[in-house]
Amino acid sequence: MIVERLDPAGILKIPESVNVSVATGSRLIHISGQTAVDINGHVVGTTHLEQSRAALNNVLVVLRAAGATLDDVAIFTTYIVNYSWDALEALMTAAKEIFGDPYTLTANTLVGVTSLWLPDLLIEVAAVAVV
Repeated sequence: MIVERLDPAGILKIPESVNVSVATGSRLIHISGQTAVDINGHVVGTTHLEQSRAALNNVLVVLRAAGATLDDVAIFTTYIVNYSWDALEALMTAAKEIFGDPYTLTANTLVGVTSLWLPDLLIEVAAVAVV
C-alpha cells in the first residue's frame, strides 16, 4: 500500500503527479504496458485522446484482476508517440475521465517515443502497484 506521497522542497512540483511514492506491503504488482488494443487485437481509436482512454481503462482492468486499485499504484510509466503538449493534454483529459476527477496522484515518468509495438499505437502505460 502507498503510505506517503511527497513533493520535497527544492524539487519541481509537476501538476497531476508527485515526485515520490513511499510504499509498504507484501505484494508487488508489475503491470505490463497497456495500450489501446482490444481483446481481438485491434487498435481502438486514432487519436491520443481515444487511445489514452482505452489504455487507461485497460490499466484499471488489470489492476482489479490483481486485487489492486488506483490508490495502490506507486508509479506509472507512459510512452507517447509524437509527444507534444496536445498529446499530454489528451492523456490528462482521459485520466480524469477514466480515473475520476480528482484522481489519486502518484509518481509518473513520461517518455516520448517514435513508435510502439504496433504501427498505429500512440500510447502505452505501464505501472507498479503495492498491496
